[in-house]
Amino acid sequence: MKSKFFCSFLLLISLCTAKAQVLTLEECVQQALETNYGIKIAKNYENISRVTLNSYSVFLPIIYGDANHRSNYLTNYQYYTNGNDSIFHGVSTLNVGASVNLNWRIFDGLAMFFTHSKNKALLDIATLKTVLEMEQFISNVSAAYYNVWIQTKLLNATENIVEISKQRFNIANSKYQIGSISGLEYRQSKIDLNADSSLLMLQQQALTSSYIHLNKLMNKELTKEDYVQDTLVLLSLFHYNEVIDSALHQNTTLLIYKKGIKLSEWEVKRNVSQFFPTLDFSSGYQFSNTLTPTTKTTQTQTNGFYWGFTARIPIFNRMEYLRNNKIAKYELENAALQYLDVELNILSALAELYNIYKNNHQLLGFEMENVEITSETLDIALEKYRIGSLSGVEFREFQRAYIEAVKRLLNASYNAKVSEIGLQLLSGKLK
Repeated sequence: MKSKFFCSFLLLISLCTAKAQVLTLEECVQQALETNYGIKIAKNYENISRVTLNSYSVFLPIIYGDANHRSNYLTNYQYYTNGNDSIFHGVSTLNVGASVNLNWRIFDGLAMFFTHSKNKALLDIATLKTVLEMEQFISNVSAAYYNVWIQTKLLNATENIVEISKQRFNIANSKYQIGSISGLEYRQSKIDLNADSSLLMLQQQALTSSYIHLNKLMNKELTKEDYVQDTLVLLSLFHYNEVIDSALHQNTTLLIYKKGIKLSEWEVKRNVSQFFPTLDFSSGYQFSNTLTPTTKTTQTQTNGFYWGFTARIPIFNRMEYLRNNKIAKYELENAALQYLDVELNILSALAELYNIYKNNHQLLGFEMENVEITSETLDIALEKYRIGSLSGVEFREFQRAYIEAVKRLLNASYNAKVSEIGLQLLSGKLK
């Protein structure tokens, strides 16, 4: 019997370009992106930064209205030099006023422009953080998706092993009935069949767990299964120098730290602007009405427009401006150092991952050949066992060699795909 698993596996794994159909994976990723809570939170933070930037509040004036009403109930004592003093009990006064005011800062050492540019950098950072959240999530969903695929193939291989163990048990039972083998061999075939059946149950459990993990990422019914119908397709081997160059220019984490440097630069400029004078324009309309019945002028009313300019020149502010400026420069230096540190860590991670990735590709070729050999050997061993030229212990070794080769092949395939996804993530190509 030719093993069905190897023939189907060769059709499912191929080293080729990205033209293979992966629609099922794309649909899973799309659904996961639409329902993931972490991405929704990241988008909300991005929208907060966008609202702040689009408001242009730093350039606009402040307009506000005031209204006041004050009533007094007093005892008024009036003393005169001629001795004609007077006392008024229960005197009431009324003061009513209202105004509409406009305050507009016309010049502040260009701080308003630097603040606007700082808000633009904050929006860019928030946008990149959303992209980073999505990239990492796509990586997690893809890894979970292919883990389901691997567990499905392992289940198929285990079912194949159980089927072969059943054939061995049936052969041993027939031989035992006619007395050509001992009861020990018959019992051992039953033990091995039970052991393989137990492994099959464990593998079914592993497949269910992998589906639960994928369903959790997709925020869908946790018990849903049997919807992964895709194939595992490996891209052509990446070139190390191209991966490094792409990471230096497109890695989202590095782009965030680059924007962090720009943000610190705008903060330095904004602090420098504190040394310049400010010029404010104010205008408005005001109304006031005061009633004082105990005085000669019983009512005073004013109303009309007003306008004017206010200039403020900083002279001494307890050295606060100098202190803030020094702190901003240190923060700019730290932002540059943090970028270099993150760049070093990413390049180091890329070097390690690329070595794993390259070895996985090489291992894949060896393991595919091993599966082919052990599959053919197992078919031959089954025939020899059938005719009695091979003992049950020897046949079991061939069976173990086959299933171990299949496991190594599937693990190598999964590791190659996961390392491939990791390289795409670090190089900024997982969009």
